[in-house]
Amino acid sequence: MRSERGEFFSRSRARLARAGVLFLALLCLASCGRRETPAEKAAEDGVLILGNGADPASLDPSLATGTCEAKILNGLFEGLVCADQKDLSIRPAAAESWEIFDGGLGYRFKIDPKAKWSDGSRVSAKDFEFAWKRTLSPELGSEYASLLFPIKNARAYNSGKEKNPDAVGVRAVGDGILSVRLEKPTPYFLSLLYHCAYFPLPRRTLAKFGAERSRGGVWTKPGNMVCNGAFKLEKWSINDRVVISRNPEYRAGEKIFLNKIVFLPVSNINTEDRAFRAGQMHVSESVAPARLAEIRARAPETLRSDRWIGVYYYAINTSRAPLDNPDVRRALAMSIDRRAIIDSFLKAGQPPALSLVPGGCGGYALPDSAKMRENVAEARRLLAKAGYPGGKNFPAITITYNTSEQHKPIAEAVQQMWRKNLGVRAELLNLSWPAYLDARRRRDFDIARASWIGDYAAPESFLEIFRSDSGLNHSGFSDKSFDEKLGKARSAKSEKERFEILAEAEAELLQNAPIIPIYFYSRVFRISPLVKGWHANILDYRNYAGVKLEKRGGE
Repeated sequence: MRSERGEFFSRSRARLARAGVLFLALLCLASCGRRETPAEKAAEDGVLILGNGADPASLDPSLATGTCEAKILNGLFEGLVCADQKDLSIRPAAAESWEIFDGGLGYRFKIDPKAKWSDGSRVSAKDFEFAWKRTLSPELGSEYASLLFPIKNARAYNSGKEKNPDAVGVRAVGDGILSVRLEKPTPYFLSLLYHCAYFPLPRRTLAKFGAERSRGGVWTKPGNMVCNGAFKLEKWSINDRVVISRNPEYRAGEKIFLNKIVFLPVSNINTEDRAFRAGQMHVSESVAPARLAEIRARAPETLRSDRWIGVYYYAINTSRAPLDNPDVRRALAMSIDRRAIIDSFLKAGQPPALSLVPGGCGGYALPDSAKMRENVAEARRLLAKAGYPGGKNFPAITITYNTSEQHKPIAEAVQQMWRKNLGVRAELLNLSWPAYLDARRRRDFDIARASWIGDYAAPESFLEIFRSDSGLNHSGFSDKSFDEKLGKARSAKSEKERFEILAEAEAELLQNAPIIPIYFYSRVFRISPLVKGWHANILDYRNYAGVKLEKRGGE
């Protein structure tokens, strides 16, 4: 009996030992053997993967207009100055220093001798003069040409009134000095200079591909493009990805810690969310509103909601009847329940927009009395006054929007509100990003979904796009009094006087209602804990300096 009992305990100990080994093996598999995600593998290689909403329509700095293009171009090029990614204060870039003189009318920039193009040649002041005059050239038709109008004779040259490009107030003094002369003192001029429209261009490359004054895009293809930013273009595959890789010629390479950035054009926010959860990207473009509550509960460390100066609105084609009637436009604007749209579809607490200019623009604020109102009874009265009581005889109108899971439900909600509140029928038209941009440029729409993110933190960034001569004024709105007020504001003797004049201009714009503001943006997105140095700022501006990727586990 003793031996049998001894064998029993020996077998039991062996079984327990084997079980312990198995348990440890399973534990190791659970904790150590998890398959590495694409984002984790990319982090080890110094490759940042970003959701970017849509394919870029153009990577020509003179022609790009969207945020999806700007995010790429800010890595490929840099202007005379850049912005601090925390507070947007102005920092030297291709210009190592500058001086301002003659009461703010004159600027002189000294080009950094270390600034080079990706082919190794030096960035010259002549590259800036060439680029700015190209953007302004009437034959190019740049929509962003108006951003350069603070420069002396820029507006006249762009309109064709001034035929001589040498009359424009930008001149290279040799290779190292760029001299700029303004029409009037412009307090925010330096803040304009980190916008894509002010980037330099490689003259020889554009000449080689015949793009000096044309929209030909061959020069922007991988293998052809020469750039001066921290990265160079490696790959551009339509409906797949844009890849930019570290530029060894960049003047400040010590500030760049990424080897590559991959931009994924994912327009469906549900698809993008699944990709983020599967570890296929580091930073998403947006978040599916229906997922916000679950993310807050399960992975709050990946959710960011940053302040962003931008407005989501509908642009109205003021050249088409019956939308050429301001009473009709005001009726459409007043009959929308913005809070219902935000609470039902956006779910991130965005402020409803009853004006164009958001907060955060240097202390500017429009008085409440000048803002749009939501008033269905008044909207019905205005529609009846215009000759369409209860929507009778009002023709069907079309709401055009670009492909996105977020734009469609908003359009459907507006469609239902107009039918219920006014008896107005609206049809919906969904277009791809390039087709949508083309329709807006040609003004081939009734009402178009639109948005505007400030190019700089001042009210002019929003109001100037509705000048009669702005290439970005897709509504066709033209009002002499509005234009004059914007011009008068530039000559204001104080910031207080300038803001008062701009408030008068905005009130006039809202009264004419060529736009229907819906809500002010918050930048709601997901970001991997592997990403470091991704700072919030109200323009969501970044040139990727200082952005780092940690390996899994912080190794």
